Amino acid sequence: MSWLSRLMIAIALTAGIAHMPSYAQAQTLTVADRGSSRTYSVRELLANAATRDIAVANDVAYRRPMNYRAGAVADLLKTLQVGADDYVQARAIDGFSVSIPAALLTASGPPASGPTAAAEAFVAIDDPAAPWPTMPGKDESAGPLYIVWRLAGGATVSSEYWAYQLAALTVGDSPFKRWPELGVASDVATGDPVRRGLDRFAALCMACHRFNGAGEGTQGPDLGRPMNPVDYFQPAALKKYIRDPASVRAWPSQKMPGLDAAVLPDSDIDAIVAWLAYKSAQKSR
Repeated sequence: MSWLSRLMIAIALTAGIAHMPSYAQAQTLTVADRGSSRTYSVRELLANAATRDIAVANDVAYRRPMNYRAGAVADLLKTLQVGADDYVQARAIDGFSVSIPAALLTASGPPASGPTAAAEAFVAIDDPAAPWPTMPGKDESAGPLYIVWRLAGGATVSSEYWAYQLAALTVGDSPFKRWPELGVASDVATGDPVRRGLDRFAALCMACHRFNGAGEGTQGPDLGRPMNPVDYFQPAALKKYIRDPASVRAWPSQKMPGLDAAVLPDSDIDAIVAWLAYKSAQKSR
């Protein structure tokens, strides 16, 4: 075989590897707290006696009912030190990162909503013997690991808490403790929409966006630097943009999806805008 033939084969192999789905290059899950960590392989998770078949009625990534082999997140966190007010940072292979209340993941806290509501978190495991399909509108699956939720009694959780292509779960402080600059002053009333807006921003927006550098999100722009969205969007346009970005501005690489009212009610959008306006006013003082 000539040197040119060898070179062409090497280039083809390299190109093939470069275009492999990123999750195929990461087949482990690292679970950690402030002082310890453990890494599980997909094979170990599938073989675990606690792994079982579950049905998910309204899967966020696949937009339809799905069946999975999965293990409860609470079981994965049992050996870790988890405080009542702690959060768990779920990190994906592509850099997506979202903070989830640990009490919600361990089902030890209040229900997601209503007296009969229940939210159970699982890590679904893509079995190589029966691989998952690609996600709608994408060229990759949600695997090999994916946080899914069984919701009952009208329970709801943030759509961002369905973290696919999961790589790590890390116990730590809440976003509000890690980045106190996100907070609001003590004289803001408990029921003020600004406080609700901060809560909704942390649950829905911080997975992709930072604010004045606070946060881990890298999928979207910083919403505090160099300008706050309330400083260049008319209020009605900003609310429409949060609801459905493509209805206001669209470009080929756009990642932010539209959010229907079941995920983000109009009152929550109003609250997020109120919090952004509050932070803008703070900055101008």
